[in-house]
Amino acid sequence: MPDAQQIQEAFKDVQDRICDFLNEENGQPYLEDLWDYDKGSGGGRTRVWENGPLLEKGGVNFSGLRGESMPQSAAAEIEIPVDTPFLATGVSLVIHPWSPHVPTIHMNLRYFEAGGAWWFGGGIDLTPTYPVLGQVVEFHQALKAICDESGYSYDEHKKSCDEYFFLKHRGETRGIGGTFFDHLRDDKDKAFAYCLNLGMAFPNLYRPFTEANREKPTTDAQREFQLYRRGRYVEFNLIYDRGTTFGLQSRGRTESIMMSLPATATWRYNWHPEPGTPEHELTDFYLKPQDWVNMTPNG
Repeated sequence: MPDAQQIQEAFKDVQDRICDFLNEENGQPYLEDLWDYDKGSGGGRTRVWENGPLLEKGGVNFSGLRGESMPQSAAAEIEIPVDTPFLATGVSLVIHPWSPHVPTIHMNLRYFEAGGAWWFGGGIDLTPTYPVLGQVVEFHQALKAICDESGYSYDEHKKSCDEYFFLKHRGETRGIGGTFFDHLRDDKDKAFAYCLNLGMAFPNLYRPFTEANREKPTTDAQREFQLYRRGRYVEFNLIYDRGTTFGLQSRGRTESIMMSLPATATWRYNWHPEPGTPEHELTDFYLKPQDWVNMTPNG
């Protein structure tokens, strides 16, 4: 079975592969920030892009932290004393492109051990502003292939994603979903391989969206709607996201934790899109759980 050091090195490899891909897509190298965890040991590599040709803002973060006591909420969830030493390592990314036709994407892979227990978690989800049905279907079909190859249930992890990335106060999903899993501890080798399969597949999962959509013309109204939808993204991350909560409660590095927020977002009071518009189709159809993988790609 892999030990913590092997897992951390493999997660760094995932970060490197994704960053090489994004450097190429964006035509601009990342800015790297190396940091130490001053509440314990370890640290991380935060890599960010801002104001590039493709990416308005994006970041891919690796961290490997050891601490002497867990946040109270995390300790209660897994029924471990607060003063239990822990190790947490993982890769997380959020990409916010300039174009409203290229979706925001989030991925997280993590490993945790404390008090003799260990588990893996993670997932990937897509948040488009102007989705194309065929691209959404193919994204989910690719995720199903990864789940099948790794020996995990796509249906189960897709359902978990729909339920987790849901804004209860808005009654809508954050985007068109993906896969989400937590507390995988059935088989360490199997769970580790699943995380690596997903992480290494990121370029192939995201490239179809950048290649097909980045050159599409954009109107001022479409840009305005993109910023409005980003407000929902901010709401989810600050209200519901467990990674944000754990990071802040464990006194992690704030700059890296808040890396996921977009550079720009707007809010409008009680605004609703007009029926029959692409903006209304997003909220009326795409932001509700659908059986994407069994839909016909051409609609």
